[in-house]
Amino acid sequence: MKALRSVLCIFGILLLNSNLFAQSPCDCGKETINICYLSVEDYCDAAPSAFSCEYAMDGQFMNFALRAKLENDANFGPNGISTCGVELKRLPVIEGAATLEDCDCDIVFTGQFPGNLFGGETDNTATSIPSEVLEAIREWSMQCESNLVITSQGETEIWGYDIQPQNINPNIPVDGVSVSIFDGVFGSLASFSQGGTFQGVFTTIPDTGGEVLAEDGLGRPTIILDEETNDILLADIGILCSGGAGQISQGGGVVNNNDILACNLFALGCLIVEGVVFEDQRFEVCPGQTVVLPDGQETGVAGVYVDTLLTVNECDSIIETTVDIAATDTVLLDNQRCTGDGFSLTVNGNVYDESNPKGQELLQTELGCDSFVLIDLAFNLPSFDSIQLQGCNGDGLSVAVGGTLYDESNPVGEEVLVNQFGCDSVVTIDLSFEPVDTTRLDFTRCEGDTVLVNGVPYAAGSTTVERYPTTNNCDSVVIVAVEAEPLPRAGVDSVVVIEQGMPFAFEYDLPADWAVSWSPSSALSCTTCPDPELQKGAYPPQFELSLTTAAGCQNQYSILARYICNPYIPNAFSPNDDGRNDRFRVYNVCPIEGFQLDIFNRWGGRVYQSDDVAQGWDGFVRGEQAPIGVYTYVVKLIENGQEKFISGELSLIR
Repeated sequence: MKALRSVLCIFGILLLNSNLFAQSPCDCGKETINICYLSVEDYCDAAPSAFSCEYAMDGQFMNFALRAKLENDANFGPNGISTCGVELKRLPVIEGAATLEDCDCDIVFTGQFPGNLFGGETDNTATSIPSEVLEAIREWSMQCESNLVITSQGETEIWGYDIQPQNINPNIPVDGVSVSIFDGVFGSLASFSQGGTFQGVFTTIPDTGGEVLAEDGLGRPTIILDEETNDILLADIGILCSGGAGQISQGGGVVNNNDILACNLFALGCLIVEGVVFEDQRFEVCPGQTVVLPDGQETGVAGVYVDTLLTVNECDSIIETTVDIAATDTVLLDNQRCTGDGFSLTVNGNVYDESNPKGQELLQTELGCDSFVLIDLAFNLPSFDSIQLQGCNGDGLSVAVGGTLYDESNPVGEEVLVNQFGCDSVVTIDLSFEPVDTTRLDFTRCEGDTVLVNGVPYAAGSTTVERYPTTNNCDSVVIVAVEAEPLPRAGVDSVVVIEQGMPFAFEYDLPADWAVSWSPSSALSCTTCPDPELQKGAYPPQFELSLTTAAGCQNQYSILARYICNPYIPNAFSPNDDGRNDRFRVYNVCPIEGFQLDIFNRWGGRVYQSDDVAQGWDGFVRGEQAPIGVYTYVVKLIENGQEKFISGELSLIR
């Protein structure tokens, strides 16, 4: 990994106007790290909206959160958690890599300035920073491995990366990384969450490669250490933001997971800038052996040891040594064989067989550690077994042994098998079958009826098999079969409409052997025929029809009667108490449903209302005689299930 090899400076040679310029080596052990950043005042004009310009070090999402933490001496400085001192520098408009050299930059933080889509919408996968500016920043980063860039989202395209807003929180560390931002000087965290609405992941990594430091819930990269440039790339700037764009806390304190992550990330940047060399080595030794650590000490205890040394270029070299103690292996050779099969096993020149089945041998592993081999052989005698089962005639009992099926037709036999040790196993099979008593009870009942057998109801149309245990454990089977005699069914109307004064008769085509019974008998001309006529003046609310088949199965039908009554409504009345025509009312013969009578004067005022057809207006309004004159009536009633209105005029005379 490029980030872990010795951070040596690269001497760059630039050919310009036939003159040669050499890049000076980078220094180690700087006391103050200069973090240069792109300002909203210089690069905001090309962004699609003012809101898009707030993802910079001096933007509203970082100015009083991330920036406050970097400038807090309790975090970064001689007496801080990270001894690296930090100074934030606003970059002028960049005209080339020389601009960054002139500003004495150690870390360049680009922030994030989203690009434009057609129609002026924001494109968070692109950047509005001119490509020549980003190319100059990348060129500066390549001049020396300790020149570090921290960039994100659309700006990473210049480094060869693509992003998409597909992150699934939480974001977690990746196993086996060379350096962890989840465990650092500011503490440890198991996970963090991206904030805001974008939430990106890297979908393309260049062929030059990058070490993934964090991934989302689906294993997609979200933070990468680029192999070629040694730069830190973020799929979402929201990782370093506060407010609605992220979860970094306000102020200089380190209080949540995102605070710890951000400060660990910049502390890692300090180590890269300071030229720290990260190396690791692993040793595996036998118990009792020792390993010499880089600081000269010896140890024979398993563990991870970290030593900080000074390299030839006076940069820190952090060496992580992992010591593993090889286990003393004990191998058990146990084998199950058959008596007399001649099996033997040779270990260390010693023969183990039926006469010498157990022992212990000492060998050595590839590391020269002792390894013990335990030999435990067992020689088995042939086995004998029997299968004895009792069944009932016709129950289907069977057993397969050695490829042979034993059942009611082949109940007895012997099979020679091979057991799990390869030895003969003799199996004797003996099946016996007892007789079964079966009784069938047949009944016929009308559809929907039941028959009781021993107090248990059985429905018509069902066949039920009951099993009762007997002394020989074979069931006594009772079959109860109830045949269903169908009910008489006819196309009988559920509702009939009868008009007052008009003849009405039922007409149904029924089988001749069905018995017919109608009710009410007083309203019909015949109660036992299929087509009775309605008697004159009879208006029953409903009719009942009973049909009975020759087998005695009966079905009942209820037929609702609806009447069209055509009531008589007079056009005048004389409320003078002479006993004749003293009330105005509606006269009906057949029953009227939903009746209501309203009477209005000539000005539209209602003078009378009633829902009782037997009542009528007596010509009084609120206790006073109504004036002689013409009034309007409205009658509402229900005929054949529909509302009907009848209106007209009436004359009040005295």
